[in-house]
Amino acid sequence: MRVYQTLILIAIVALFGFLSGVALMEAREAQRRPRIAESVDARRFRLFDQEGNLRAELGMPFGEPALFLYDAKGKPRAWILLDREGNARMMFVDGNDQTQWTAPPINAPQPQP
Repeated sequence: MRVYQTLILIAIVALFGFLSGVALMEAREAQRRPRIAESVDARRFRLFDQEGNLRAELGMPFGEPALFLYDAKGKPRAWILLDREGNARMMFVDGNDQTQWTAPPINAPQPQP
């Protein structure tokens, strides 16, 4: 009878060990899966490179949404935003802060004859 009880005890311990291993494997697999949030709420998002330089920023610095892109030296080089009237604006500048392209185009005053 004692041998029979010992075998049952060993079987129960083995079964619980097996089930614990399965549960741990599922938990580890769940940890390996990427966690993607359904939504993120914030007032500003900032993206930094490996050296800690700010490279992009999404926020509402003027009360309207704006996306800024910075070069490796931290200078703003491109931005997309909405103006106060809700019109979309885009601008790209070179390393010397000279405008390369805008949308809609900037209307330069025409010389008067």
